[in-house]
Amino acid sequence: MKEKNFKSIIVQGYVGMLFLLIMMTVSDLTLAGLSQNFDLLQNDPGTVGLWMTAVILCINVLIQIAIRTFDGKKFRQSIYVVSIIYMLLFVAHQIFHFAAGDGVTIDLMYDITHHVIGVWVIIYARKWAKLEE
Repeated sequence: MKEKNFKSIIVQGYVGMLFLLIMMTVSDLTLAGLSQNFDLLQNDPGTVGLWMTAVILCINVLIQIAIRTFDGKKFRQSIYVVSIIYMLLFVAHQIFHFAAGDGVTIDLMYDITHHVIGVWVIIYARKWAKLEE
């Protein structure tokens, strides 16, 4: 497989994860609105969660542009490492929700899909990182 294909797959994965993150936020807002209970947003996402979401959204978009712009062995390896960390943050977040007793929610469907895409991105980021100069 060509390097261009690896880059395209990785960027498409980040686009998918970005979309799912936005949908998680929209779903939380929609559920709060439908129940006419915006207090639900005090815990999830809460102020800290909203800031974290903003930071993650920005990082996601910058990663997509960086992958299309830069190359080099060290850069590709750093994308591989960042992709692992990025996914582990979402897995930790999901574990926190399970520990809190959230059970099956709409966000769970988004989270599982996000994790699958994250694994896919990690697999291809590793293949891209292993390419020779």
